[in-house]
Amino acid sequence: MEGTKRKRKKMEDHDVVEKRDCLAELPEPLLHHILSYLTMKDVIRTSVLAKRWRYTWLYVPCLTFPALKKTRSEEVAFINKSLLVHKGSKVQKLDITFKYHTEAGLVDSWIQFALTRNVNQLYLDFRGCHSLKSKYTLHDTIFRCRSLTVLSVKRCMIKFPVKIKLGSLKTLSFEEVNFDVGAINNLLSSCSILEELSFTACNFANNPDLVIMNSGVKTLKIREENYSRNLTTVEIDAPFILSLESEGIFSKRYVIKRMESLRSVSFVCSKTCWELCSHFTNLENLAYLCHVKDLRMCSCYIQAISSTENQTQDCREKHVIDLISFDVTCLWIKAGLIKSELPGIAYILSHSPNVETLIISIDKIRGEEDTNNFRENEYWKLQEPKFVNLLCNLKDVKIYNFMKNVRLLDSKPMSTTDDFLAHLRNDMNFLRFLLKNSKALEKMTVTTIKKVNFGRNSKSKKRMLLFQLTQELQAFPRASQAAQISFN
Repeated sequence: MEGTKRKRKKMEDHDVVEKRDCLAELPEPLLHHILSYLTMKDVIRTSVLAKRWRYTWLYVPCLTFPALKKTRSEEVAFINKSLLVHKGSKVQKLDITFKYHTEAGLVDSWIQFALTRNVNQLYLDFRGCHSLKSKYTLHDTIFRCRSLTVLSVKRCMIKFPVKIKLGSLKTLSFEEVNFDVGAINNLLSSCSILEELSFTACNFANNPDLVIMNSGVKTLKIREENYSRNLTTVEIDAPFILSLESEGIFSKRYVIKRMESLRSVSFVCSKTCWELCSHFTNLENLAYLCHVKDLRMCSCYIQAISSTENQTQDCREKHVIDLISFDVTCLWIKAGLIKSELPGIAYILSHSPNVETLIISIDKIRGEEDTNNFRENEYWKLQEPKFVNLLCNLKDVKIYNFMKNVRLLDSKPMSTTDDFLAHLRNDMNFLRFLLKNSKALEKMTVTTIKKVNFGRNSKSKKRMLLFQLTQELQAFPRASQAAQISFN
């Protein structure tokens, strides 16, 4: 009898342990950290989970308000009420995205709420507001917040105050923002420890000189979504920048004065700029990339170089790029390996004697039909005499999205693997060229796309094609006998 009671008590104790709320027993700082990954809507929902959770959401230091599937007035009311009842003495992050109309007074009060609680990270996105007349003008008290480390502002007007005190700011991001005359340079000169600077679709019309002299700024990101929007020339003077990322068109209106500390550069064009690459890409800026170690380029820049290489008459740009030699060790190219890109790819490879890692991401390039003719098939074979003493340091080659262009061939029916092989001939010739001329090559990895339509018996045809491609690749002559080939 006594043994039965002891066993029952043991089972009850076990049930208590099982029912114990482990999360509720966590220290408050750790609990707040977990809740910081949730939106405010979900944070508030946790109040019904347990007794201890009932008021926890009132003290969370990270407040995130994404766009809600509600009317604009309901969205504004939810943000306003959540901030009014918040009891925390410190706000680490305030992230607000909503459809702004005329709620300037309310937005000012939200910003004031964050500033009085020594906010560290402030993200404001006034989505749906594109007209200059209806845009919110950012409250100037933000620029006197000494606690701010991250400031990200989207779709608004900015009028900077005379005195700017952002001594702790490390990350600064603007999107679709209009600036006053000379405002950007005044702002940057006041951010002594700024590390990362980003501009997306901003209006530089009143700021023709972009001076980034802060020794702490390491990364500059410039993204243009509409190349015809701003025609004012912008001169970039950034001697301490280590990394430059350009998405869109790094056009002729950008003139680099100094950027001698650059080590990493990425030029990736938008989906809409491919047909205008030769008109807007400033190849003279390539002269500032000689000392870059990590270089990334998309088809627009490759085709622009190709068009310059193909010109028969002398021109300034051709003279400039002919004299360039890159010190790049890692080269990443996003291209379709089509005819209009081949001279540009050959130029980059022949002017990069120290390249150790080559990454090719094959992408479908619009505006040009896939062709297969003798001249194109023989292009890389004709280039071999120029590469006798080049590519001596190339050790690792990675090819991604192999067969992507074949997948997108919708007007040329192919019923056999031989048809597919014919359309992959140019790509295979490029791989053959690399294997034959890379004396130090250690590894070549070719990754195919997963979804390819081979018609009937698609799986078996794909297996057959991959087998044939692997056999052909393994049979290619190699300058390096130690090179390992992986095809998957």
